[in-house]
Amino acid sequence: MPQFHTGLHNSDWHRDPVPPYRGRGWTLSFVEQSEEFPRGGEHSGDQFYPYKEVVISARNQVVAQRAANTIHNAHNLLHGFNLFGTFSSGPQPVSPVASDDNSGPSAHRPEFHASPDIPLACLIAARVSQRRRFGYALARLQISMEVMSFPTIELDPSHSPNIPKSLFAEDHIRMAVAITAAYAAIEELHLEIRASPQKPSRIDGRWNPEVRAELEQRLTRAGVDLSEEFHWNLRGKRTRIEIRRSREITKLAPWARSEVRDGQSTFQTPLLTRALLRSQIAAHGREDKHPFLKVLSVYDATNTQFLARRLFLESVGYWRYLQTDEGHRKLERKREKHSNTSQMGDATKLPTM
Repeated sequence: MPQFHTGLHNSDWHRDPVPPYRGRGWTLSFVEQSEEFPRGGEHSGDQFYPYKEVVISARNQVVAQRAANTIHNAHNLLHGFNLFGTFSSGPQPVSPVASDDNSGPSAHRPEFHASPDIPLACLIAARVSQRRRFGYALARLQISMEVMSFPTIELDPSHSPNIPKSLFAEDHIRMAVAITAAYAAIEELHLEIRASPQKPSRIDGRWNPEVRAELEQRLTRAGVDLSEEFHWNLRGKRTRIEIRRSREITKLAPWARSEVRDGQSTFQTPLLTRALLRSQIAAHGREDKHPFLKVLSVYDATNTQFLARRLFLESVGYWRYLQTDEGHRKLERKREKHSNTSQMGDATKLPTM
């Protein structure tokens, strides 16, 4: 099949399973630079690992571009904000490798971009390509982060104890749209709360046991570990939005003090509060919602994005090895097995973490 440049380079390819990675209708490999003066790489131990480019093989440029877009979105998902958007407006157009020796616009190659975790983003993209709902969930979360996202260091309480609420209507709407798109990603994963007037999510302020049990069944089937709590960022004084909803924190974080009220909670409560925030405030343009819109915070939006991110990575099987030493050891064992069995290479068949 024809090959296409992506401009995405990485030097941490030695830590991940050996390509090719196989998506639906495409494969990719990491190809060492052929320039006279290559751009370097990284030293690890006594070894040097040069930059390699992600090169996609696909039947046509449209399929290759779809794969590149998914890698772009998966990479942003891993970092928790629109990292690539900091450097460009979006995924770069892929270009045919066969046109390298030709002149004219078709010979233009994407700009060089190097970043950690690109191989992992490629693995996730291969998995995502197998199910349309994963692709749409990832796209919705990407749009949410394009509308509004903050580098994770800005959310670190030791760096920024509390990002003040905005005084501008544009920011209020931006946060509302980001919340709505992120929760829609959860719906694409089929992990939303399913309630109705006949079967409400809450009865007398408490969970409806039937609704909660059905939600937990879907979460478990999707691979979500209900025993691992979700980290929640709460900063500043309680707002009128918080007062109206269930308490989200079941255990305060060790660093919680003063304006920092961070903590942990089980999945069920964040899902409930995000559903109410989306349906009762963020998704509607009614005047009676304006007092609530103006107290939306950065943390309301990023908490929703991180919840969707966590559920997505759980669903595609890549949350566990991001978070634990045992996960990294599993990844190392997979890499060794992959190296010893050169016929492997289908990322979609890698064991779920």
